[in-house]
Amino acid sequence: MAGARVTEPSTRQKDALFLRFIRQLMVDVAPGEWLHSADENGQMIDARGPTGELTPICRFDVMATRHEMRLIADAPLILGFLLRLLDRAFGEIRDLKAQLRPETARTRDWKDYAAEAAMQCGKPAFRVFLQERHGLERPLTDERVAQKLRSVLAVKSRRELNEDQAAAQRWVSLRSDFEVWKRT
Repeated sequence: MAGARVTEPSTRQKDALFLRFIRQLMVDVAPGEWLHSADENGQMIDARGPTGELTPICRFDVMATRHEMRLIADAPLILGFLLRLLDRAFGEIRDLKAQLRPETARTRDWKDYAAEAAMQCGKPAFRVFLQERHGLERPLTDERVAQKLRSVLAVKSRRELNEDQAAAQRWVSLRSDFEVWKRT
């Protein structure tokens, strides 16, 4: 459309997109166990694969310090810790906001994420999303879909999505990733 104005995403939107990107990277490098090792060619980082095999992913220059090598080797642990810290902080912020305006928190802001997640699990597109983006194996049965969702969200039951703010935030993030996936 001629003359249409394109607006740049806000810093907050850019940060949210980058945070989703980081979360997806963590899923993509699972199990995320990196080991500092050495061989006749020098020091390196090996990644442990899903079946336990070790694959060299990085070699260090002889000038790399032990601190630099440690930072790289521990990157998945560090990122996982920081993401969990953010989830807890976001949950506490939501709780504090709810305490400041309890009448609106109970009426307008409350969502039944558990029911929403259950409904999404029944949709074929959501199942394919879990298969392509999160390794859901075929056949895409109800039980496998539910188990994969619980695994991705790090919950024992979908009910936790209504009880745990961090779990709810992970669901909202996954739901957003699904919406982006559908448009691609």
